[in-house]
Amino acid sequence: MMEVNSLGRVVSERAALTWASSCFTGSDDLSAKLWDVRTGQCIYGIQTHTCATVKFDEQKLVTGSFDNTIACWEWSTGAKIQQFRGHTGAVFSVDYDDELDLLVSGSADFSVKVWALSAGACLNTLTGHTEWVTKVILQKSEVESMVHSPGDYILLSADKYEIKVWPLGREINCKCLKTLSVSEDRSISLQPRLQFDGRYIICSSDLGVYQWDFASFEILRVIKTQDPANLSLLSFGEVFALLFDNHFLYVMDLRTEVISGRWPLPAYRKSKRGSSFLAGVTSWLNGLDGGNDSGLVFATSMPDHSIHLVLWKENG
Repeated sequence: MMEVNSLGRVVSERAALTWASSCFTGSDDLSAKLWDVRTGQCIYGIQTHTCATVKFDEQKLVTGSFDNTIACWEWSTGAKIQQFRGHTGAVFSVDYDDELDLLVSGSADFSVKVWALSAGACLNTLTGHTEWVTKVILQKSEVESMVHSPGDYILLSADKYEIKVWPLGREINCKCLKTLSVSEDRSISLQPRLQFDGRYIICSSDLGVYQWDFASFEILRVIKTQDPANLSLLSFGEVFALLFDNHFLYVMDLRTEVISGRWPLPAYRKSKRGSSFLAGVTSWLNGLDGGNDSGLVFATSMPDHSIHLVLWKENG
């Protein structure tokens, strides 16, 4: 079902992101590389700053750094085409939307910032978090409620205890719509594993995996496992979920909430923010159709600074 591959040496890999048949790595040697996961060959390599988080498309790469800044780079030339300054702590998460021409960022300074993507100007600073903001997601709503409609842009920001929901559209000066948590007394921590598809909010915690309905903000279910404090969510679909701990990668059948398979993991580098362990192509999590069991399953960084990959076996 799955096979293992590895990429070449990457010096102190900090951030990684997968996309189609490619994998991105950022390193403490101030370089960023885009790899072909099938061949292990480097497609692009550019000089950057230290990367704590990344997002990229075919034209550009956006990096959040431990130097408190964000930068946008052009793949074809390696040139820095925009820089974003204003955070006073490391930038742990970024997301952007070309249609809105907006970039959002979450930082160790407890703030979320909204930027003009093309101009680099800070448009708004959203406050209210009391911990490091480790994840931001910019996504269109797909459901209707009293406070949002389908097609509205929504920003989610998460820290160790709370997920905040912000309306984000043409009006930048927004107020928090809702704050979600799993314990009022902050006795249960959220893990830096947040997903939002416009219909459901998914986040793992020390108690289990929580699923909220975005129309009502009600908790639909809590998936509890034998050791939830050490079992983290990698990716969540309609039929299957990928989870992992220090030793195994697990596939859970969400229809029964039973682990249906597991695969041993190497002694990978640990990261509190989870940036060293990422899912690959995830369409199969919505159900296997005979054609989507191909490509990269997950990638993780290793103590020797290489990248360990698990791919679907070709032809079954």
